[in-house]
Amino acid sequence: MNNRYALTLLFLILATACSKGDKVPAFVDIGEVAMTTSSGQGGATVKVTDAWVTLNEELLGVWELPARIPVLAEGPNVIGLVPAIKRNGTFDDRLRYPFYTPYSTTVNLVREGTAALNPVTSYTEETLVWQEGFEDPFSQFAITANSDTQLLRFTPITNPELIYLENGPCAGFRLDASHRYIRIESDEDFLSYGGPAFIELDHRSDLLVTVGVKYFADGLERYEPFVYLPPTYRSDGTMPWNKVYLDLSAFFNSAVSERDVYIEATLPDGRSSAEIYLDNIKLLRIP
Repeated sequence: MNNRYALTLLFLILATACSKGDKVPAFVDIGEVAMTTSSGQGGATVKVTDAWVTLNEELLGVWELPARIPVLAEGPNVIGLVPAIKRNGTFDDRLRYPFYTPYSTTVNLVREGTAALNPVTSYTEETLVWQEGFEDPFSQFAITANSDTQLLRFTPITNPELIYLENGPCAGFRLDASHRYIRIESDEDFLSYGGPAFIELDHRSDLLVTVGVKYFADGLERYEPFVYLPPTYRSDGTMPWNKVYLDLSAFFNSAVSERDVYIEATLPDGRSSAEIYLDNIKLLRIP
């Protein structure tokens, strides 16, 4: 349900309620959801696009954020919120993210008044985090032998011209006519835990990037592309960061071995250069 459907539902509820009691709604303004992380969990970037919103544990609908929600209630009330994300970056696949904690708070609602909320979430206690934030020069990603360039590390000191998340380092590749291909891969041989498994990734680029999975099956090493991340470059010349949530649960729960993740880019014919930047690459799992 998007804002339009949620508003339609609430309009019908309000119309019915008003005819019975001539009630006037209060409003709840919900802003962007912020994130906090603890030691070992990496950066606190977040892209919550929707939320399941409740009033005293009664569902008010699923709302795109930010949202302004009319509520037929007065006085102290509990507003609850379950963060949701776009799975695999797909527009119409909104998912209550299993790794984010719900948010709730008590607000004092007044007719025709507005209560503003600035929700904050964090990872749930049971979430296991493997992460690469490029905070030090020793990356957990290795370059494959068929690559013809290197994974580079950038910092606000060495490359102040770049855009950084949380003012911390990032990594990436720069492709040109003599360096047209790169693949980097983890070397962890991830085990299966049977629960949900997601990759979180911040990226900015002017080139299509492939994120895929590597594994062994029937004695053979295999690479399979999982998703193609479109460039974030815009027609006005800007190239912002974007965050994606990739659902690898089926892969991590399948009967294969030596699971790993790879990232790949190829400079196509007709292009003379490209740049790709990466940060906060995380594998999240719940056993």
